Amino acid sequence: MERMPRLEFLLENLERHQAKKHVKNAVKEWLLASRSVIDSVIDTMEEEKTTPVARKINISKD
Repeated sequence: MERMPRLEFLLENLERHQAKKHVKNAVKEWLLASRSVIDSVIDTMEEEKTTPVARKINISKD
């Protein structure tokens, strides 16, 4: 029973400071950052695929 007033106090503070909104925004930011990292990795992998390869060029003596 001692914890009940603390819990109520915590819930009131969460409501007052709009914790749900802050958590939601933090999750959005984390997802956007994760997406940016994933996009960068994909871009790097695609660049590695298109890296020029040395080819032998035949030069005729004509």
